[in-house]
Amino acid sequence: MGLFNVKKKNSKPTCIAFVDFEHWFISLDKFFSIKPDVKAWARELKEQYDVIEIAFFADFSNTALRNELEQIRDVTTQIFDTKNSSEHFKKDFTDFILLDYIYRKTITEKNVDTFVIFTGDGHFKSVVRFIIKECKKQDGIYGITGATSAQLKESATWCKEIPSDTDVYKEYYKMLVDNFNYIMVHREFGEKSTREKILERTGFKNGVTKKALGKALDQMIIEGYVYKSTYTDEKGKKYDVLKPNWDLLSRDKLWT
Repeated sequence: MGLFNVKKKNSKPTCIAFVDFEHWFISLDKFFSIKPDVKAWARELKEQYDVIEIAFFADFSNTALRNELEQIRDVTTQIFDTKNSSEHFKKDFTDFILLDYIYRKTITEKNVDTFVIFTGDGHFKSVVRFIIKECKKQDGIYGITGATSAQLKESATWCKEIPSDTDVYKEYYKMLVDNFNYIMVHREFGEKSTREKILERTGFKNGVTKKALGKALDQMIIEGYVYKSTYTDEKGKKYDVLKPNWDLLSRDKLWT
């Protein structure tokens, strides 16, 4: 074997990643009311692998999905719009186009170590088994927590579901901090900064349940980002209110 064909001992395994962006976007919105952080995910993937290609698939005629194209383009140029242009058949083509692309890549890209598929659909277990058993390659699955097929997870070499509780909390923290910022700018600390009012306004603006936000807000109090105080209005009525610790939020880059 020639010198330039020797693989470095500490080099990362190579990989190609395929993303069912409809699964990612729609499942995140449905279960957590947050949006994908494509750049952060790609960074994580590149920390583990020498990434040869990342390909995204979705029907981008959907306005919400189309609005995410800018951040996707920062990660890859391989973007496949799976819109079905037929006037007679309205079936979603994303899965078919994605599966065809995966099979073709597994056959032509013989030197790739790992194929990563971002989806939660159990229909993909067949291609996962093909990659592992027939191609003798590793297959990793990324899926959304609570929206990923158990059979798909079991068939893969490894599976990682996102977001973690920590990731979800961080997104909710940002929403709550935005609300505190609004209260500060409009000088509404008082009866509008009670726990109930904060959860009501933040939840309504972001489409998140008060229960989910409440857990994040309680965690912010535990971590010292928010503290309890008492407000007395002009009539002498007292309110239990919440106030942000701006210094700590700024230090941890949750507020600028």
